Amino acid sequence: MGKLEIRSAVIFYLAEFSFCTAILRILGICICQVEDHGLSSSFFPFIVAEPEVCSEIRMLEDAIQVAETATDMHTIAERMDIKNQALDFIHEMGWLLHRSRLKFRLGQLDPNLDLFPFKRFKWLIQFSMDHDWCAVVRKLLAIVFDGTVDAGEHSSIELALLDMGLLHRAVRRNCRPMVELLLRYIPDKKFGGTGTQQNQVVDGRNSRFMFKPDVVGPAGLTPLHVAACRDGAENVLDALTDDPGLVSISL
Repeated sequence: MGKLEIRSAVIFYLAEFSFCTAILRILGICICQVEDHGLSSSFFPFIVAEPEVCSEIRMLEDAIQVAETATDMHTIAERMDIKNQALDFIHEMGWLLHRSRLKFRLGQLDPNLDLFPFKRFKWLIQFSMDHDWCAVVRKLLAIVFDGTVDAGEHSSIELALLDMGLLHRAVRRNCRPMVELLLRYIPDKKFGGTGTQQNQVVDGRNSRFMFKPDVVGPAGLTPLHVAACRDGAENVLDALTDDPGLVSISL
């Protein structure tokens, strides 16, 4: 049986593992028994995913380790909060990957018919964007359109995502790679990722791109406005004015 090398996403005292592809077809998260190392139990999750996704999530190792080295009470509380958020992300991301894989394999035979709550998905993608994780965000966007996640209080997944203002968030972080990722993102139509919001006519053509630099957000500002008003955001502004949908040319 074939083998596939997967790196541990976050466990700093585990090196590399070799999993059977049969296991990878059904798991997004594994639970491994380890020595305590200051953790709340002897069991710890690790994520099975693409190497680029795991490479970014492994950045949480420092947050988990550093929490154990603090001395004063204020620092301990602050670092423990960061550590708990990191562990929450690992658990939630792992179960989302697991649910997505099960849905892909089993379809309507999946015993877990309840969709992953959009509120939890929203926290995952915001956490990832706040860490500038482009591979993780790309993975989350792919999952949200495969039917694993519900639309929350919105009528469609497209509207739910647009309401989050992801491009505005990336611009405020001054993260050009994330801005370029979102500008070039096209939902996978085979999973029903089409909608009126993404089919706007741009420069006389039907735009397939979901996140556009002229979309109005909080206070009536577009991503272009936000970038133009920020010092040191020239690279991001260049990316916005060079968007693949050519929206900025028509402004």
